[in-house]
Amino acid sequence: MRGSDVDLPAKAWDPVCVTGMHGSGGPMVAQLLYRLGLDLGDAPLVAGPADPETPWSSEAFVRVNEGILRARGGDWDVPPAPGRGQEEGIGALRREAESLIGGFWGREPWGWEDPRSSLTLPFWLDLVPEMKVVVCVRNPLEAADALREQGVTSLAFGLNLWKAYNERLLEALPEGRYVVTHHDAYLYRPQAEIRRVLDSLGMTASDQLISLVRSRVVRRSRYRFFSLEELESFDRTGRLKELYLQTCDAAEWNPDPTSSPVLAR
Repeated sequence: MRGSDVDLPAKAWDPVCVTGMHGSGGPMVAQLLYRLGLDLGDAPLVAGPADPETPWSSEAFVRVNEGILRARGGDWDVPPAPGRGQEEGIGALRREAESLIGGFWGREPWGWEDPRSSLTLPFWLDLVPEMKVVVCVRNPLEAADALREQGVTSLAFGLNLWKAYNERLLEALPEGRYVVTHHDAYLYRPQAEIRRVLDSLGMTASDQLISLVRSRVVRRSRYRFFSLEELESFDRTGRLKELYLQTCDAAEWNPDPTSSPVLAR
């Protein structure tokens, strides 16, 4: 680890970062992975602006991410210009992050969930180049609507934020060390999608355990769905649709499925 004051064994260098735009299912995916063996650490878990009732983000990692964004003149809803994290104030955050990483030695598999990591991914990859990334994606209208329902942003603002988060993510993803997973796949093909993500992370679980966990975590009734056609009506330039289809392709997901969702029992 370059520039680190913490002497970390190599096995501590393989965390899992669950991220993606707010309102895209990150807390659900983090909870699934946690119940299937992913260690999220000892820090309190906090909720995000789009999911106030689902606290699955590590307060410690959120604190570092917020510090990075603010040091660059931004915040979670004001993505700053891309940077490698050399600005004033980043050094202390780097040391804090190194300490967090060191605290997970011997606790594999481990990781954290925070949508803000979409905007700070180069910082974390500089510390742990072997990190794996789980990118949570959802129809931009649905993610933006989740924020709007909480009174956090307007629909138009949320759509622009979705675009910024996903553009930044696609630019920074480590080749061969990420998996893109679509929110709706957990409603239509939950067993297969959970297995797909686990396989990409090198995690194992029996079919029986996966079925039990997904029945306790995945719920359909709380979600609102928008079609690709509805998204097009909000997308004057076509860039949102283009980017969304790109992420759907990476997630191996049809953005307009014709079948009905599988209800979690």
